[in-house]
Amino acid sequence: MLTPRWSPMRFHVEQQRLWTSPARFKLVVAGRSSGKTELAKRYLVRMLPVPVPGCARRLYFAAGPTYGQMERVWWQDIKDLVPAAWVKPNGISESDLSIETVFGSELHLVGLDKPSRIEGSQFCGGVIDESSDVKPESWTLSIRPTLSFYSGWCWRIGVPKRMGVGAVQYRRDWELAKAAPGESDAFWWKSADILTKEEIASAKAGLSLDDYLEQYEAAWVDTGGLLFTGFSLAETVRPCGYDPARPVYVGCDFNTDPMSWVCGHVNGTGRDVSLEVFDELYLHNINTQKTLDVLWGRYATHRGGWRFCGDATSRAKKTSASKSDYLQIFEDARFVQAGRVVTFPAANPPRADKAANVNRMLCSAAGVRALHVDPRCTHVIDDLRLQAELTPPTDSPIGHLSDALGYLVWQVLPMNVQQAPASVAVQVWR
Repeated sequence: MLTPRWSPMRFHVEQQRLWTSPARFKLVVAGRSSGKTELAKRYLVRMLPVPVPGCARRLYFAAGPTYGQMERVWWQDIKDLVPAAWVKPNGISESDLSIETVFGSELHLVGLDKPSRIEGSQFCGGVIDESSDVKPESWTLSIRPTLSFYSGWCWRIGVPKRMGVGAVQYRRDWELAKAAPGESDAFWWKSADILTKEEIASAKAGLSLDDYLEQYEAAWVDTGGLLFTGFSLAETVRPCGYDPARPVYVGCDFNTDPMSWVCGHVNGTGRDVSLEVFDELYLHNINTQKTLDVLWGRYATHRGGWRFCGDATSRAKKTSASKSDYLQIFEDARFVQAGRVVTFPAANPPRADKAANVNRMLCSAAGVRALHVDPRCTHVIDDLRLQAELTPPTDSPIGHLSDALGYLVWQVLPMNVQQAPASVAVQVWR
């Protein structure tokens, strides 16, 4: 008797082919929230009662990029899918994330942040989730050898990410399986095959075109090496006026050479929100206090208020001899008097997520451009036009202003599919 967690699931043609395929190794590239992980969970549990000739103690695994991710995404679902009558007394180990059944089979959840965790045993089958984020050597050196003795099977599933640590190998293996199916076979479907039109429209509004194609169309996206693929010289760059009666949003990246800040106005609310960058500070051999002096010198008569957004490390980092960068901004009497908000997060977002959020504002999958830059902001434009790496060399002139812009966009205009950091150091109007 199966559990209520086994609610009816309608398969489409490609999912049915996956479920019934005799291929030993199945490589699945599918869109976000389209059922690939759910299918994998059910298939694993379905195999627990099935005998394997010559194997009395049948071991199965579910593996992902990290132990914490497997605990968060897989563990409760697996417990809900396995009927209580299948579980051996005291057969569930919360500390090891494992289930031992009355059939002589065991299912273990494993994090591949340490691939050695899966070594030393022979498995009858398993699943690797989020394959683009799994270290390349995990499959060849740690997992594939454990499937040898019992001719074990494996599903490798995931979204076709551009920047994942294992994305290159995963793409190569998937394309080889697609070109010459046999022991391995390739499977593909997009999110729109499963999700509603409303959900797809929401995703298009909330992601850049490249991120939408990757996450929901399950497309291998080639970006030509550039990071900000949503940038267009013709569409992004246009005059952006300064209004002394409206709040100025300042994104801050703290370096003594160069100190890099951007200034802009936020327009609208909700899905109609946009950002216009009208000024940049790109200053060499300078500290935070002197940068504040430069900013005040330009806008001493500003009466619309200020909001500073910056790098989390600025609360400890010092580009002068006495106070942290954060405190220098927070305590500057001129900006306190003028009315300011200081929002510096407790932790920075992942660089890839920060860049994706800027790309989403530059051009969403729905074709909406909500981030514009004034032609006078030449260094911002160069960053958006030329940056090719998530983490440029420290001595590179490229990357600092896009960092400043990224912090501002992340804190003020977070993606609707991912949240900005929950806690900030200070948020005070005066």
